[in-house]
Amino acid sequence: IIMGKLFDFCGGRKTTFALLLFVAVTTFLFLNKCDFAGWSNFIIWVFGTYALGNGVEHVGNALKKGK
Repeated sequence: IIMGKLFDFCGGRKTTFALLLFVAVTTFLFLNKCDFAGWSNFIIWVFGTYALGNGVEHVGNALKKGK
């Protein structure tokens, strides 16, 4: 129930987890557990994966509607 409300508030499951990972790695950056290059690389991968997942989902939905 709580996770469903959180997903709805953030805009979906993928967005929620991308934001949680962003907050976690940003916390590591401020605590000097990683450097800026590591932070930047991680963020690029997280949001690149998010964008790819959304793109594949939308293409899949479009193909389903076309059948």
